[in-house]
Amino acid sequence: MRKFSFVLTFLMVMALLLAACGGETPATAPADSGAADTAADAAAVDPNAPTPEPTPVVSAFGQCDDPMVLMHGLTGADGAVFADMLQQYADANPEACFEAQGIPWDLFFQKYPTSVMAGTPPDMVIFHAAEVNQFTAEGLMQPMEDWYEISGIGKDQFNEALMEQITVDGQTMAVPFDNHGWMLWYNTALMEAAGLDPNVLPTNAEEFTAAAIAATTDVNGLHPTDEGFDPDNVQVWGMYPTWFRYTIPSTLWQYGGGVISADGTEATLDSPESIAAIKYWHDLIHVHHVAPVPVAGTISSHDLYKNSRLVFMWEGTWTGGLMRDNPDIAAVTKTAFLNSLAPDGKQAVKFDSHVFSIPVGVDDAGKAQAYDMAKFLLENGVYWGNAGQVPALKSVQESPEMANFPYSAMAAEQFNAIGRTDFAHPAFIEIQTAYEAAVSAALTGPAEGVEQALKDGDAVIQAILDRP
Repeated sequence: MRKFSFVLTFLMVMALLLAACGGETPATAPADSGAADTAADAAAVDPNAPTPEPTPVVSAFGQCDDPMVLMHGLTGADGAVFADMLQQYADANPEACFEAQGIPWDLFFQKYPTSVMAGTPPDMVIFHAAEVNQFTAEGLMQPMEDWYEISGIGKDQFNEALMEQITVDGQTMAVPFDNHGWMLWYNTALMEAAGLDPNVLPTNAEEFTAAAIAATTDVNGLHPTDEGFDPDNVQVWGMYPTWFRYTIPSTLWQYGGGVISADGTEATLDSPESIAAIKYWHDLIHVHHVAPVPVAGTISSHDLYKNSRLVFMWEGTWTGGLMRDNPDIAAVTKTAFLNSLAPDGKQAVKFDSHVFSIPVGVDDAGKAQAYDMAKFLLENGVYWGNAGQVPALKSVQESPEMANFPYSAMAAEQFNAIGRTDFAHPAFIEIQTAYEAAVSAALTGPAEGVEQALKDGDAVIQAILDRP
């Protein structure tokens, strides 16, 4: 009964989250979302048409009566690369018999818990490290301590902060497949046109504001500090808020703030440090006019960037796909550690991980093949660089083959140096929804409302933390 209550609560939270996601704008949603693209295409044909039901992609490898089942949400641009990796595993293991179910994330987060509750779980699932603590509390996951012993791959082969995040009550609950998250992408040609040196990047809040103002122009070629500048008709933006889920934690940490305290007992969204971080973003948008307001209808960061209309872009490792498809833009693009927006120049960047997990209820045979598959995919993880992701194993990150994926190599170095993982909490998804809503209200409203919006969000989060 306890597990049923946990799962029911989880499904209710996910319903609220998905309802909120339905109203997200390109400024707060990931730039590379196959499901979002499908919905947008349908609306373009008929704005009154219902949103298409997400369709799972099922691939069978080998023939047997009881195939090992892998359920995952890798259905965007990374899906094709992952399918190649599964074929590589099948080719190397002709006796293997398995079925891969690629399910869009919104549907995945419904099917995964309900399958466990029904006693028919898949043998292995892939989701995100940030969700491990909550899914463990929901009774959905088995510990994977023995995988590290059986595989012979030590925990020291993975990012230390990441391993800490997926360890609950002393038990390592998952195995990381990759590292992915924010990094700085910048257009060197646009920097030079603005009189900026692409080899000398801004290192703190004051320097970045100045650089963003120099880089931003309206349709008449005027900068925000020029008389007559038209903020409603900007041609080239200096910066972009992008997806709050990565932009906001990174900025909060640079300022010494955060969403909740390290011990998970106190909401800190309205701390002086957190308020200062969000006010800086508010000023970039509303005072300096170097970044668009994150509202519905705002063009995405990827669309702006590939059309030479964005100079500095905080975006994910998966942006390597955009570069591959736009070689003219790639030729004038460089990457770097995420730059600091803090007055003192402190650097921090959020990263996450797709992780392998074994659901509760999986038998020994399914678990054994899942363990073998996870090891193969990890050890051959350099191919995952084709999806713009960073292989989780440090030995693979350091391999000569990574030279073929310079963006992923840069990201690996950055995550190991200044990377931080999101807070771990049994109510992670609910807290995440609350802080994103509060920040959205803060950044789209007037300056005098920033602090109140964060205080309101902080109160909601504290109420969640105070629940027994």
